[in-house]
Amino acid sequence: MKKIYIVSLLIMLITAASSCKKEGTLHANLDAIDRNQSAKTDLDRWIDENFVVPYNIEVKYRWDAFELNLSKDMTPPLESQVIPAMQTVKDVWISTYESVGGKDFMKINAPKQFVLVGSPEFNGDGTITLGTAEGGRKIVLYVINNFDKSNTQNVKQMIQVIQHEFTHILNQKVAFDPAFSLVTKADYTANWNIPSLDDARALGFITQYSRSNPIEDFAEMVANMLMMGSYEYNNIVNALPLDPRTKLRKKEQLVVEYFKTAWGIDFYALQQAVTDAVENTAPVILANSIGPGNTYTTFASSPLTETPQSAEFLANWNTAKTALGNMGFVLTKYDMTFKANHIMTLRYYFTSGDGSTTYYGDTDYFMDFDPNTTGLVKLEPLSVQPTDVTYANMAFIKNAMTAVDNYIKNNQFRFDWAPNLVPGSKGAKGAFGAFYKVDDASSYMIGTLN
Repeated sequence: MKKIYIVSLLIMLITAASSCKKEGTLHANLDAIDRNQSAKTDLDRWIDENFVVPYNIEVKYRWDAFELNLSKDMTPPLESQVIPAMQTVKDVWISTYESVGGKDFMKINAPKQFVLVGSPEFNGDGTITLGTAEGGRKIVLYVINNFDKSNTQNVKQMIQVIQHEFTHILNQKVAFDPAFSLVTKADYTANWNIPSLDDARALGFITQYSRSNPIEDFAEMVANMLMMGSYEYNNIVNALPLDPRTKLRKKEQLVVEYFKTAWGIDFYALQQAVTDAVENTAPVILANSIGPGNTYTTFASSPLTETPQSAEFLANWNTAKTALGNMGFVLTKYDMTFKANHIMTLRYYFTSGDGSTTYYGDTDYFMDFDPNTTGLVKLEPLSVQPTDVTYANMAFIKNAMTAVDNYIKNNQFRFDWAPNLVPGSKGAKGAFGAFYKVDDASSYMIGTLN
């Protein structure tokens, strides 16, 4: 009887509920709950045209915390930053792979979703995350709000993140040769961020992060070789001692073979295509690339032995060299250190007659750039100089250096790339720059930029 009572009661409740049913219009803005159902904007249509239709790639810029690490605080992307960032992604990443790997390569292999985040993801060990890849289907790009499409370093940094994460995706589809893991097997470490970059390279790693494990090492090799370009990458590797140089060349060989065997891609052709795309997207303007935190902080020259100088500057250098020789010293080289607020320190290097001791003579200059003409600059010595010993040394040799000093301070210059610039070296460490006299472009001083 008990079971019959319960069933009967349930039937009564259902009947009562049915008899109370009313119909009416629901007044609610469902768009506020699910933004993905919002009417398409011009930005959405641009994404459809450039990513969804040709590549079946979703670009998710509307904020969705569930796409990210819920334990971290992050900032949504600014909508005004989406097109500049993603146009760069298309021009420097997608198009270069298409040019070397074929039109269908990215349609088949590209991840199917980009998620954009305005800020970085901050980690507990003091590092930040600039990008992640998940399951070969999704790439998260951080720091979108700081992206500047005209800034070469910004472009390289963002695309390098994508190159790294895309390499993981390719490796998930076709594994790289296990021999790669053995090249520097003993030196992988969980504490990769503690030693310096120089320490990492001395062990045969292209970056500190490369030391975390072979998978990250492979991705770092690919990303850095592509974004440095052949000029900067080769300069770095060739400057290393034999052991780390040999290890990096072996890793390079395995990367090149992987791309050829697994994907039919000439890696060096891809590297050049990326270099050209970066230059076309964000041409490196030398005058805007100097100073603390920028591409170049020094300009250095040994006029008699390294870079070819113009006849006028070389004559002035030799005049100063002779005058300093009469004082018992040998003038060897000079450099400029670019500091904050357009301050530059010019340093002359000179040795004792027997070459056993090197001395430095410093002068601080203000680099007065013309705001209306890119690169136009006047180098003006500060009226008050520091009193450190190197500045006192300059006062001691000042008369001997008159010919060079007058050339530097009494002319207006155009600061630009040197006439002997190596193709592909713009924006790379070790490129050649020059100060050209405005009233005589055949007169200039050339130096190496670092």
